[in-house]
Amino acid sequence: MTRHEVEMIKEKFQPGMRILLHEMKGEPRMYDGLEGTIGSVDDIGQIHVRWDNGSSLALNYEEDSFELTDAPNRIQILLIEPGKYPKTMEINDSLESMQNLVGGYIEEYCPFDDDVAIVCNDEGKINGLPLNRAIYDSQTNELLDIIAGNFFLVGTPTDSDSFQSLTQEQQMKYSKMFKYPERFTETYGKISAEKYKPVGKDQER
Repeated sequence: MTRHEVEMIKEKFQPGMRILLHEMKGEPRMYDGLEGTIGSVDDIGQIHVRWDNGSSLALNYEEDSFELTDAPNRIQILLIEPGKYPKTMEINDSLESMQNLVGGYIEEYCPFDDDVAIVCNDEGKINGLPLNRAIYDSQTNELLDIIAGNFFLVGTPTDSDSFQSLTQEQQMKYSKMFKYPERFTETYGKISAEKYKPVGKDQER
């Protein structure tokens, strides 16, 4: 199996997804209809599963017969990383995917007038993650807060109890708002931010 094929398997079979087994070669106790939860996919493409019967046998993608029972929804977000330009990307609408992006427990922060939230690391400042972007008052432009570590923006429509994809208009609005990284300095107890253009691989767009 090539590296590309393994990466495709990892992309399709995400941790937390549910699997329905039809047949596992040479394992009669692993019966048709058995379900389990994906734990991980290793570097040779084996899918490790926590089966409902207590087994932890891995699936062989090329030999065994199985299917996903509930693939998670995918949502469009805007990822903001320290020192980089914003990046639009698609992720699984799952807690694990969101925690992986921010590197820990997530916190929802809603400082905007529209239905958009910041999702960031709940302990970013406590854990010493690099300062990322400032949040400003929309009327006075006063610096209200600074987000530490990776964060992303996601839609939070009032008629839904889950996160939703950003609209194209929202992606453009917040890409512009958070376009440039910021450096932060403190002088006489007052924090100021200076925007700058990333260098190296992250070219001006």
